Amino acid sequence: MNSGCLVRNTSAVFAVESMEKKQMAKQNRFLKNTYVLIAAACFAVSGTATEVIPPPGGIPCEADWTNRSRFDTVASAGYLQYLERQAERGELAVQLRLGLVRSTRDGQWSAPKDNSYNIRWLEKAQAQGSKSATWELANLKRRETTHEAYLRAAMEAAEEEGNPWAATHLMNLTNGRYGSRSKPTACAESAMVDHQCAPPELLPISTARKWAEIAAEGGNAQAQEWLCVAAAEGKPERGQPQDDKEAFKWCQIAVRNTCAYWPLMWLGILNKKGMGEDASRIKQWNKQPWRNPSGHFFAP
Repeated sequence: MNSGCLVRNTSAVFAVESMEKKQMAKQNRFLKNTYVLIAAACFAVSGTATEVIPPPGGIPCEADWTNRSRFDTVASAGYLQYLERQAERGELAVQLRLGLVRSTRDGQWSAPKDNSYNIRWLEKAQAQGSKSATWELANLKRRETTHEAYLRAAMEAAEEEGNPWAATHLMNLTNGRYGSRSKPTACAESAMVDHQCAPPELLPISTARKWAEIAAEGGNAQAQEWLCVAAAEGKPERGQPQDDKEAFKWCQIAVRNTCAYWPLMWLGILNKKGMGEDASRIKQWNKQPWRNPSGHFFAP
């Protein structure tokens, strides 16, 4: 979302609020009683655990997902009040939405730095059984939560509610995103309330495909690209054996994200095996400037 201030013009404000209301209505229809959460968007790339992974934002599809996954502002203080009324009536998706809001773009309101505003709404959502709210609360209360409880909360949000941001976080961990040799359950023990990391067996790297699929189904273009490449190359240690049909499935999905590059290459290879898109169409796609990995079109 753009964090720029709104023009202080009544008609302009109402136009923006009307657009956001329509977006919220669409969001509620789609999510029903699930979630609207966001976590730090750091995504995995294909490869082994010993590879050096680029920093967040260094991968085109990763930067694209990061920029499109921000829910920390709403248009105006007036619209925030409208959302609060909806949330007070028990709208779960709106409660989760308010659990993320940090400010309004008209500059009239900002959340307390102690996170009390966000915690209030997340706790209401948690009381309705939201696993995503539990995970987001664990994010806000990391000093009060054990590492095992935090990871279990993320796993439940991903598995039971299809939360793509929780799944993305787990995908990152199982693909070595936060360190070339670190285990998925590695942590700073001194920062944990019980001074312990979660047991290694809680999150094995063999679950990487599982989390990637949940993230990909939730719209994470980088996860879609990873599944394409993992199936094409074969990553059995991460739960994805070499499978041309599976590769074709995910490459077809991922290549339609303008930030994708590797799926285009693999579709060309699969085409030579008698599968995939028409060669002329692949060639046409390849001419698009945003397909060039050195063009930094999607750089943050």
